[in-house]
Amino acid sequence: MGFLCRIYVDKEEIYAGDLTEVPERFREGITEAFSDWADSLGKRGLNELVYSLLTWYEKKGMYCERCDTWNEEKKTCPECGAKINERFVYERNKKLDLILTCVGMISRIEVSR
Repeated sequence: MGFLCRIYVDKEEIYAGDLTEVPERFREGITEAFSDWADSLGKRGLNELVYSLLTWYEKKGMYCERCDTWNEEKKTCPECGAKINERFVYERNKKLDLILTCVGMISRIEVSR
């Protein structure tokens, strides 16, 4: 049996899954932290844990759509001269969006392996 995580706001389940929505480079740390701490932290501690583990998801950077490249904080692309726009580094996901929307209200996390 693999890792399964359930996140609740009061009695409503807002997430159930194995965190495959999370990029692999972050997933192991999140699954470890949830496994180690989810049943021993109070509500505030859970909220802080979830928020701190998902800070990568809110990261933004400067992106050139024409070149399909990320650049430093410049207004135009050094490669093609096109306007560079700020956008999220990681692809948006409805499940992760919901977790972050509810992060201050999370009341419990259940983990099973």
